[in-house]
Amino acid sequence: MIWLRKVLQCVAILSMCLAGSLAWADFSLYWRDNNTFFAEYRAFNTLDLDKTANADGVGNNRQFSTLKLRMKPSLNITDRLSFHMAFDVFVNPFTTHAQEGGAIQGQQAADTTNFGPSVDPNLSRASFGSVSGFGTSALTPAAGNNILVKEGFLEYIGDWGIFRLGRMPRHWGLGMRYHKGDSPADKFSDRTDSLFYEFSLANFKLAAICSKILENTLDSGGDDFTLWEGYLHWNDPEKDLNAGLLYSFLKSSQNFVAMNTFDGYVAKKFKRLRMGLEGLFTSGDPGTVSGNDANQKGLAVEAHYDLFDWFKNLSVYSRVGFASGADLDKPTTLSIFTFNRNYDIAMILFNQGVGAIPNQTGVSASSNPDANAITNAYYFNAGADYSFNDRVGVNLNYAVARAHLPVTRAGNKFYGHEVDVNGWYRFRENLNLGGSVGLFLPGEFYDGAPERLPARAIDHAYGAQMGVTLLF
Repeated sequence: MIWLRKVLQCVAILSMCLAGSLAWADFSLYWRDNNTFFAEYRAFNTLDLDKTANADGVGNNRQFSTLKLRMKPSLNITDRLSFHMAFDVFVNPFTTHAQEGGAIQGQQAADTTNFGPSVDPNLSRASFGSVSGFGTSALTPAAGNNILVKEGFLEYIGDWGIFRLGRMPRHWGLGMRYHKGDSPADKFSDRTDSLFYEFSLANFKLAAICSKILENTLDSGGDDFTLWEGYLHWNDPEKDLNAGLLYSFLKSSQNFVAMNTFDGYVAKKFKRLRMGLEGLFTSGDPGTVSGNDANQKGLAVEAHYDLFDWFKNLSVYSRVGFASGADLDKPTTLSIFTFNRNYDIAMILFNQGVGAIPNQTGVSASSNPDANAITNAYYFNAGADYSFNDRVGVNLNYAVARAHLPVTRAGNKFYGHEVDVNGWYRFRENLNLGGSVGLFLPGEFYDGAPERLPARAIDHAYGAQMGVTLLF
C-alpha cells in the first residue's frame, strides 16, 4: 500500500496549497472593457437583383434588426488567477445560419455555413466543413434562447507564460480566419473550448492549444473531432512590428479527416502608415470518403495612411484580397476558402446574400442575413475617413471584385462594384450614432448559366442602416 500512501500525501499537499491560495484570494468582481448595448436596423432593396417582384420567393425588400447587450464580467481569485466570462443578451436574429454559426457548444471557431456550389456529393463545400463533411451548425438553437455564453475560461498568469482552460476567444492576424468580433457591430465571434498554454521569452511567444470540436455525445465507439494548434509569435514594440505563424491540425479517423492549415501574418506600423499581410493554406484529407484532398488558399493585404500633415483629420486605406473557389474540373478537391464573416469590405457585397442562383453560388437573397462571406474572389477595397471635429465624421468606401473561377461552365466572373457612404455622430464619449447607405452595381456573374432562358433582368441593389452604440 505504499502507492496509496504516496497518493494520499500528494492529495494532502495539493489541498494545503489550494487552501493557502484561497486564503490569499480576494475574489474581486469587475467588468472588462467593451461592455456594450447595441441596436441596429437595416433595410435592403432588390437583393435578388431581379426587376420582377418576388423573383426569388422573398421579394426585393428585406429588413433586419439586431438588439444586443454584451456583458464581460471577470473574477479575480488571486493576483495571478482569474476567471473571465462574456455573454450576449437579447441577440436577434438567432438562427442556425446567421448570428453565431459555429463554436457555440464546443464547435470549431471558424464559420461552418455552406458556401459555393456542391461540386460533388461526397465533398464538403464549406470552408472548414459542413453537414456533409466534418462540421455543422446544428447545435445553434434556432429560437427561444436569448442568452449566448461566448466565453468562460480560467486564466493563470505565471512567470513564464499564460495558462487558460475553457471557452476562450480566438483571434489571429488580420482576422481573415479567426476573428473574435469585439466591435459592437460584429455579428459573429470565434472561440474554442480549449486547453491553452502560451510560453513567453523576450519578444517571442510559443503556444500549444488543444480544442474539442463537435463534442455532441460521449461515444464509446469513437471520438469526435480534435483540433491541435500551435503558434510562434514575435512582437517588437520598439519597431511596431508583429509577425506570427499558426499551424492547425484537424483530426477525426471516423470520417477520413486529417486537415493541415498554415496561417501566417506580418503587421508593421510606420509613422503614419500601418500595413498588414495574412496568408493561409490548407492541405490534407477533408473527409467524408477516402481519396478526397484539400487545397485552400487565402490572402489579405491592408494599408492605412494618415494624412494629418497635409489634410487635417483625413486618413485613407486600401485592402486587397484573394480567396480560392471550387474547381469544377476537380470535384474531389476541397478548394473553397471562405473569409471570416466579420471581415467585411462593403455593406452588401460579400456581406449579404444576393442574386437568385443559389445552386451556383451557395447563397442568394433568400439566405439568412449576414450568411455571405468573401470566397472565390479577387477583391479591391479603398476608402477614406474624414473627421469634421471630435464628434462628427464621414467615410467613403468603394469595393470591386472578380471571381477566381467560374461557378458554372462558361459563366462570367465579374461580381460588380459597390459604393458606400458611412457617417457617425458621437453624442457623448460612450454614446455613438452611426448610419450608412450603399449601392451595389452587380456584374454578369449573377446571370448564372449562359444557357439560362429567358435572360435575367439584372438590377442594382441598395440599402441603408442605422445603429446606436452605448459603451460602459
